[in-house]
Amino acid sequence: MEFLYLKEILLIAIFIVVLIFIKRQRYLAQQRELIYGKRLKEAQSQIQEYISDLDNLIVMLVGIHEFGMTATGIVSKEELTQLVVDSACKLMRTDKGSLMLLSHETNELTIAASQGLSPEVVSTTRIKLGESISGKVAQTGRAIFVEDIETDMRFMRANNVHYPSKSFISVPLRVKNRIIGVLNINAQEPNARFEERDVRLLTILADQAAITLENIELYSNLQNFYLEMVQTLARAIDAKDSYTHEHADRARKYARLIGMKLNLPEVMIRHIEYAALMHDIGKIGIDENILHKPGKLTEEEREIIKKHPAIGNRIIAPVAFLSPVAPMVLYHQEWYNGQGYPEGLAGEEIPLGARIVAVIDAYDAITSDRPYRKALPKEVAVQELKKGADKQFDPKVVNAFLKVLEEEKQEKTSKDSSII
Repeated sequence: MEFLYLKEILLIAIFIVVLIFIKRQRYLAQQRELIYGKRLKEAQSQIQEYISDLDNLIVMLVGIHEFGMTATGIVSKEELTQLVVDSACKLMRTDKGSLMLLSHETNELTIAASQGLSPEVVSTTRIKLGESISGKVAQTGRAIFVEDIETDMRFMRANNVHYPSKSFISVPLRVKNRIIGVLNINAQEPNARFEERDVRLLTILADQAAITLENIELYSNLQNFYLEMVQTLARAIDAKDSYTHEHADRARKYARLIGMKLNLPEVMIRHIEYAALMHDIGKIGIDENILHKPGKLTEEEREIIKKHPAIGNRIIAPVAFLSPVAPMVLYHQEWYNGQGYPEGLAGEEIPLGARIVAVIDAYDAITSDRPYRKALPKEVAVQELKKGADKQFDPKVVNAFLKVLEEEKQEKTSKDSSII
């Protein structure tokens, strides 16, 4: 009996041990599942962070690419510097930034474009090379990443301005080994922090911006060179034809005023200025005896005179930056009703710049001495323009020019009365 009793106890003990083992294994399996699940969740969370970072990086790189594509067509330094600041702020998700350009004459940085700064700060800020963070970046050519611009001793705040954000990046605009400016970006939120990755991305943007700015400078210098050359030729025409002395300069002045009155874009106004300056450049190929003939021209001589727009077009067209100007020169003798030359274009077929030059040219011809008559009064010229509106001239251009003349007259009257 005792043996059977012991046997039962042993079996119960074994059963209990097996049950404990099974429960322990289940517990361990559950723990492993919890650990693996936690690790899996952590891994998934980390992967999501990597994906988010990658998405942000792709967005930033696309933003830099978009900047490059947009900057390609810009020829104005003011437009480009503002585009750089806007692009940098968009990349860094902020609305606080500035671009400062370095004057190598004064060794000072001034703000060329900004977001989030008051006009007073923009106009009064002057930072010497080596002073404050921007000055040090311009001096050393190395980017500076600041955690807290309020407490950093290197940072000199303009006019004691309080910046709501603390994190700050300043990167140089470098062309080869020369620093031309500095790009500064503030974090949007008070506790937001930039990362080293942000510094590298802004450096890429700044390098691209610096090269584009340098190209604009070179392009501008080349433009000035060509313009000075063409101005010299235009004045040579004026000198050749004493009756058109200073005609080109007057035409250029009126072209700008009419363009402004018509609310045209600045780049278009500039092209029309050039066209007004150079519209008679083709007369360099016309015989002086015909230009100075005091009497009536023969039909053959008139046909020769009519060639001067085409000659001017051939002179201007090969110069790349003057390509928009060439058609204005070619068609400045066209009439609004289609009865002009060289091709008999009418209305909107005639480039707007050519229509503007046509009005200015006619007015100046009437009010200047000619080989066959003396200058006529301005009032006569105004009446002729009104009479020719919708026939020889674009009526919109005539109206704009008459407003310019009226304002010019009022300004002269005001000056005369102040002298008295």
